[in-house]
Amino acid sequence: MANDFNERYRRFSRRVEKGIIALIAISFIMLTFAELLIELEPVRAFFVETHRLEGVPGQP
Repeated sequence: MANDFNERYRRFSRRVEKGIIALIAISFIMLTFAELLIELEPVRAFFVETHRLEGVPGQP
């Protein structure tokens, strides 16, 4: 009985581990893509609020 539990736990933990590794890889790819995308001027002007406000004096 303990062997059956250990085997099921091992299979479950492998699936969870593969899922976590996949999430980390996908997050890294998305972060890299977003950083490259922000390098484009039209995209940066649309998404980055600070970029839009540069040169605009603050209101007292």
